Amino acid sequence: MADQHSEPVPSGLDGRTEEPARTRMTAHRPGILIFAAVIMFVVAGLEFLSALLSFAGTGWWTTSTGDLIYTNFVFWGVLDGITALAALYAGIDLLRGGAFGLVMGYLFAGLTAVRWLIVIPASPVVAVVVIALCVMVIYGLAKSSEYSASA
Repeated sequence: MADQHSEPVPSGLDGRTEEPARTRMTAHRPGILIFAAVIMFVVAGLEFLSALLSFAGTGWWTTSTGDLIYTNFVFWGVLDGITALAALYAGIDLLRGGAFGLVMGYLFAGLTAVRWLIVIPASPVVAVVVIALCVMVIYGLAKSSEYSASA
């Protein structure tokens, strides 16, 4: 009779039951992947700021000689806003361990780096910082490729 009311035997060797696969996968994610996701959040913030500045039509989009880099501020503002939202979602998905975040991270970082090459004549410091952050995202995603392949 005592056996009917006893607790089930745990499946783990150390007395703990196994965690679900999704929880176990996110608990042991590499630090470089977390770094890439956080950098994506930073770049998303910079892209959102760029979108706001484009909508405001501020003068930082002009070169030192006064030439405009962008002529259609609304288009670039919408594009920067969409890029910021995509980077934010991809960073969240990376932290959750999703494959969508990995693919979007590569696309986002590559296209954003190329996009900011256009801005170098107008704002070289900001452009170089954003390009460097995008390169760090690509490095972080590539460095953690073993983790992503096993997920």
